[in-house]
Amino acid sequence: MRGWLAKRTRIIVFSVMAALVVAAGVLSLRVEANYDLTTYLPDDSMTAEGVALLRESFGNHAVIDVMVSDVPDAADALAIKALIESVEGVLAVEWLDDVIDIADFPTADPMVVAAYYREGYARFTVVLAYGSYDVEAAPVMDAIREVLEDRDVAMRGEAVDNAEERQIAEDAVVMLMAIVLPICVVILFIASRSWLEPVLVLLVLGAAVVLNMGTNAFLPEVSFITLTLAAALQLAISLDYSLFMLHRYYEHRDDGDDVIKAIGHAWKNAFPAILASALTTIAGFLALLFMRYGIGMDIGVVLAKGIAFSFLSVMVLMPLLIASMHTRLEKWRHRALVFHLGGLGKHIVKLRYPLTAALVVLAGVGFFFQQRAPFYFGTSRGEESDTVAAVEAKKIRTVFGVNQPVVVLLDEVDNEREIALVSELIQLDHVVHVDALVTRVDLDLVPKEALPMELVMEFERDGLARLVVLTSVVEENDAMFDVHAAIDETVAAHYDTYYLLGRIPGTAEIRETVLADTPIVMLASVGAIAFVLMVVFRNLLVPWLLLLVIQAAIWVNIGVLGVFETRVVYIGYLVVLALQLGATIDYAVLLMTRYRDMRRTHDAGGAVREALKRSSVPIMISGLVLASAGFAAAATSGLSVIADIGLLIGRGALLSLAFVLIFLPALCHLVDRVVKPR
Repeated sequence: MRGWLAKRTRIIVFSVMAALVVAAGVLSLRVEANYDLTTYLPDDSMTAEGVALLRESFGNHAVIDVMVSDVPDAADALAIKALIESVEGVLAVEWLDDVIDIADFPTADPMVVAAYYREGYARFTVVLAYGSYDVEAAPVMDAIREVLEDRDVAMRGEAVDNAEERQIAEDAVVMLMAIVLPICVVILFIASRSWLEPVLVLLVLGAAVVLNMGTNAFLPEVSFITLTLAAALQLAISLDYSLFMLHRYYEHRDDGDDVIKAIGHAWKNAFPAILASALTTIAGFLALLFMRYGIGMDIGVVLAKGIAFSFLSVMVLMPLLIASMHTRLEKWRHRALVFHLGGLGKHIVKLRYPLTAALVVLAGVGFFFQQRAPFYFGTSRGEESDTVAAVEAKKIRTVFGVNQPVVVLLDEVDNEREIALVSELIQLDHVVHVDALVTRVDLDLVPKEALPMELVMEFERDGLARLVVLTSVVEENDAMFDVHAAIDETVAAHYDTYYLLGRIPGTAEIRETVLADTPIVMLASVGAIAFVLMVVFRNLLVPWLLLLVIQAAIWVNIGVLGVFETRVVYIGYLVVLALQLGATIDYAVLLMTRYRDMRRTHDAGGAVREALKRSSVPIMISGLVLASAGFAAAATSGLSVIADIGLLIGRGALLSLAFVLIFLPALCHLVDRVVKPR
């Protein structure tokens, strides 16, 4: 250790680390963000195969609705249509004149006219040259607003939603860190033993966070969910690693060791607890790799990588920083402003039987209600939110109703079968209209050969037929899944090979996939963490004791959703299952490590008191910072999936914190014979 802490070595390590951090900072600007969560569906899913086929044959073009108010007549509407068509990146604009002869406007079928024009409002269907998730789509929509700047314009469609979500997500990263960092600094200053301590902690973990962000550039892409949360979560989850090391250093300095010896002993004594904490957290995140829904791998790899960087940074950088700044670290030492919970130990020992019973009851009630928690399976609550896109969509819906499209891609062109299919589809509940070649033109009267090639190519290419089923379902509810099932059943009765595409079938497939992933994630995370803990503690009961406490906290966390019937995004729930277990098991590991250490020189009651005295402060700091990060994400994010994950993380961190500090000491005393070191 003396050689490692030598001044020359420190200069070399600091120089290399600074270069790596700068390079990682530059690379972080090149990370590709993915906002289309359907791309994470398995390769053999209908959506994945269908999108690839659609893109290859028909192209990947976003379709949006543009509604303009105060349009007095058809001539004004046609002038607006011409302005939209003039925008670069707009492929086509459909309005009433594409359906009827505009000269017949005064006498046309009111039902036909009402789909495009009513009460001074005109609705245009605009086809963009880019896909709904392409970054280039946003400037095109901005340009449409610019050419209509003197008009009252509202837009709706997947491309509109995605452009706004992208902007919200990009802003959320900065906003989240702007909230979490000050909270982290305040908590560290209050709980520290030296005014320099927060600086050391943030330097070490800040380097790890930047390294993680930079190495994301070597991944093909990273989901917006991961990019939004990763930095704050990495900081909050791995904060206790630095605290373990620093507090061990203080203990050895107080015992009379010189600086080098104190650092060496601190490193040696903190290493098992930090390693166990890091490995269990990494194991929890890597369990997400077993999901068939690929976002698990996305989140799991990035966060596991981040924890690995934090571990290495603490074990390598922290000793060097302490050695370099020990004079000021000692000079600026002060009495900790946060009290430890050692005094609570004697009460916990006295109440160990009632506390154990309370834990069993809470776990049972939580397990019961978590099975009744309601969820969203998409990533948005649609028009329930108050974003600009949701407000404009409501505005269009009020005038023209809902046109939620389901694209049906058929493996062969057979107009007779298509006519039979369309006639059945239009009879289904919540189906408003079916747009197909056979509904645009009566092929019995007009031969296909006489039709404009552009019209035919819009619906038939490369031996494939395409039709669009417009539904009146906008919110994710039972009706959405019912209409999907009905469309699927109807198409299946006529065609052996087909694909259903769009938000409705995509959400249905996500639901089917993630529900199947749930038991896999739970078993993988519990199994991996149990294995790591068995190796670390060399005890068969200790891992299951720690897992019981954290799992009970998880059940209560999710059970609250069932009690109050609060719907959250299911992806968030699934991620939190692994995240809360992997991240907050650290608290249990630290307390159990301290209990077993103290048990060598104290009786069971004394070991409980000493374990709480020595571990409660870092546990509380880490738990409060993680909770702050979660609640900050919930409060600041305009994206429901991020807000839901934040809420569950924040509440879960507080529950895990309370369960570890109250119930785990009682269990340790209760089963002391089995858990004490031999």
